[in-house]
Amino acid sequence: MAISKERIEYLINHLNDKDLELVTDLMERLVQNSTSTDVPIDDEPTTEDDIKAIQAAHKALNNGELIDLEDIEHELRS
Repeated sequence: MAISKERIEYLINHLNDKDLELVTDLMERLVQNSTSTDVPIDDEPTTEDDIKAIQAAHKALNNGELIDLEDIEHELRS
């Protein structure tokens, strides 16, 4: 899905100051990570443990076991 920079600018312009700080932190992390060419591509096969973790995540989602937004904000700021 292609998203234009104009759309992103529109959304940013409509954020409150608290959310703008959070989005700025996230965008800075994305920019820092996207410029690194030293990160190898994960080409390892999916393991049985990976499959179990994915299934557990789907089950948690279906049971409404979601992560609180405050916890995500804390994680992004630390």
